[in-house]
Amino acid sequence: MSIVFDSHTHCFPPLAEDRGIMKRRLAEQQYHVRFHAQGIRRARDGARVSEPLLVGEGDGISSLPDVDFRIGRFGRLEFTPGDEDYYIQWMPPVLEDMSSSPELIVAQMDYVGVDRAVLQHDRIYGKLDEFLGDCVRRYPDRFVALAQVDEWVGGRDDQLERLRRQVEDLGHSGLYFSTGGFFQDDFKIGLNHPSLEPLWELVGDLGITVHWYAGKLRQPLTENYREEMREFITWAEAHPDVPSVLTHGLNNVRFDMGKLDRFSIPPEISTLLKFPGWHMELMLHLMAGDLEFPPYEDGLSALVQSLVEDVGAEKLVWGSDMPACERTVTYKQSMILLQSRCGFLSNEQRNAIMGENLARLYPLKEG
Repeated sequence: MSIVFDSHTHCFPPLAEDRGIMKRRLAEQQYHVRFHAQGIRRARDGARVSEPLLVGEGDGISSLPDVDFRIGRFGRLEFTPGDEDYYIQWMPPVLEDMSSSPELIVAQMDYVGVDRAVLQHDRIYGKLDEFLGDCVRRYPDRFVALAQVDEWVGGRDDQLERLRRQVEDLGHSGLYFSTGGFFQDDFKIGLNHPSLEPLWELVGDLGITVHWYAGKLRQPLTENYREEMREFITWAEAHPDVPSVLTHGLNNVRFDMGKLDRFSIPPEISTLLKFPGWHMELMLHLMAGDLEFPPYEDGLSALVQSLVEDVGAEKLVWGSDMPACERTVTYKQSMILLQSRCGFLSNEQRNAIMGENLARLYPLKEG
């Protein structure tokens, strides 16, 4: 029987708790959602507002507006520019205390038939080295945890030691690397900066996979996204032996709402995925979260077909983004597009995308 392996889930303690990096975490969270597809709502009446209240005069931490940004309850991120309160419904309302326990995610996996899942490790959820390590210790046959470093100083000795400890002592199996982390230093460096070479050398020595998030989110969004893909291509040329997964694949689908070429593959992504060892996560239900029911969008199934014909099903992995995905579709519905709406896929191709490709990157450990 084929395995179902989710490449993108999250476990985290209550996000309002200060675990040592609260100020830095909230700043990055505020930047992360400034163009979020969920939009901004006024707290007193729930009305959607179009004014970009979280956008500063430039990119980077130095340009971040002071709006008393904070973690609310019931899935909300709250902020107050001036005298008016606003929120973004970032998570589904069922997350009353803004936490996602391993027990919750395992129960969800059991309910919809998911065998294993990758736990992503973005800083906006906290510094979760020990927390995610504990998730893996408790559920070793269900979870794969990714490590985290401070990307803008990723080649520094303390960050190298942190990565080594996460992998060798805490049981993490890969590295989550968000280019959005460069926000913390006003984008003074990028992923191809020479200061990061010690990090990539250690990644190679540890034999781990890098899960990339193109998270700079600089304006104009689509052009910046394609520029990030070109930076990944440069990195892939220099580091051909490091397996990689591009998370949140095809962000252009989200950025290009309303455009005629919305459901298209940027040529840079096609080039990137043809490097040995590179894969891309398909989370298209959230990239098209503005639609009434994304799994039934013909443009998305056509996009999957184009990808399979161009780079092959062996390059693609399914990801849900649980629990965030449930603000748009249920966990089970996040699988509909690939399981039943892409009739052109053979059983072998479908099984590969839904889990077998990821299982080759993360085989179950003996014992």
